Amino acid sequence: MNRHSHNKVPKSKVLRSALDLFSSRGYSETKMADIAGASGLSVGALYLRFKSKQALCLELIEDQTKDFVERIEDLPDGDPVEALRNYIAMNLEYSLQKRQLLSLFFKEYNLPFLQPLRRNFFRAQHRIINDILISGVKRGFFRSMDTKDTASMIFASIRGAVLLKIIFGIGDVKKMGDSLFQLITHGIRKDAR
Repeated sequence: MNRHSHNKVPKSKVLRSALDLFSSRGYSETKMADIAGASGLSVGALYLRFKSKQALCLELIEDQTKDFVERIEDLPDGDPVEALRNYIAMNLEYSLQKRQLLSLFFKEYNLPFLQPLRRNFFRAQHRIINDILISGVKRGFFRSMDTKDTASMIFASIRGAVLLKIIFGIGDVKKMGDSLFQLITHGIRKDAR
């Protein structure tokens, strides 16, 4: 097999190959040689780019999540009702777009180096939802509530909808997002009756 110089193979191709292999075989069963082969690189060239499989995996996760993090970061600054609607829709949309990444997280739940990523992701998502809820309560859109507990339940509901869609193939993403938004807002909106 003709191996390319590590400078000629785009990083995106290496990350795509790693994602394909990690999601189909699992992180533990995928070797750097497998990723190198799928990318058209020699193993040595792959190690010139990434010092380890763990480093490659962490860069892959960062690459796959940065656009989502950027898109949702400023949501709490807008209208709280629309921010919540957009947050739910973006989560469901992103989860389906990044199905392979989620597959990796499901298959490799116990990898120690992924635990802090999960914890940090949950904290960041919880903070964003909590900030949206606090804004909504302060501005009179939402009734008074324990925003931290409510944020946790909203996050859990979104994750449940994602699991239903990804694992069981149930539901249309747009309709699921709208239904989840209606269900949540009828419980927290002041004017919902």
